[in-house]
Amino acid sequence: MRIANWALTILLVVPLGVASAQQQEDSLAAASRRAQEEKKNQPKAGKVWDNDNLPTGNVNVVGQTPPSGETTGVTAATEETAPSVSPEEAAAIAEDLNAAQAKLASLKTDADILQRKFVLDSQMYYGKPNYAADREGGAAIKAEKAQVDAKMEEVAAAQKEVDALQAKLQAAQGNSSTPATK
Repeated sequence: MRIANWALTILLVVPLGVASAQQQEDSLAAASRRAQEEKKNQPKAGKVWDNDNLPTGNVNVVGQTPPSGETTGVTAATEETAPSVSPEEAAAIAEDLNAAQAKLASLKTDADILQRKFVLDSQMYYGKPNYAADREGGAAIKAEKAQVDAKMEEVAAAQKEVDALQAKLQAAQGNSSTPATK
């Protein structure tokens, strides 16, 4: 009989607790919606420019051109230091650039494969309960990490080469289209 009384009490009390919890969730959801609406209605603050966040360097004013006969320091320096390049030389640079880009893509693919293999092997190694006792596995993981690091250095060197060739090609195309005036 006692068990029946307890069971009856629990059956009567539990729905009341669930209902109050549901009401709290509803009130929290309503409060969240109200906060979202208030946040949307607030005006956005404009950007305040001061000496700390103003960009430094040359100011570029759209619509103004330097007086004829005068050139800016950057343009004059570029015209004087950049040698004139023939169209054949520009084509050769473009071919070198394409080859360097292909090499970079290949190196990136190789690096990605090595990184994935390293991650899988390290998960297998560290997933063992007593991985510290597996000296050969630890040495293999270190060797794979060294391979990944070396490949990433190759990728960085190839990226620098591609960037240099791109800059050289842009300079050559810029000079070949407009002759330098002194």
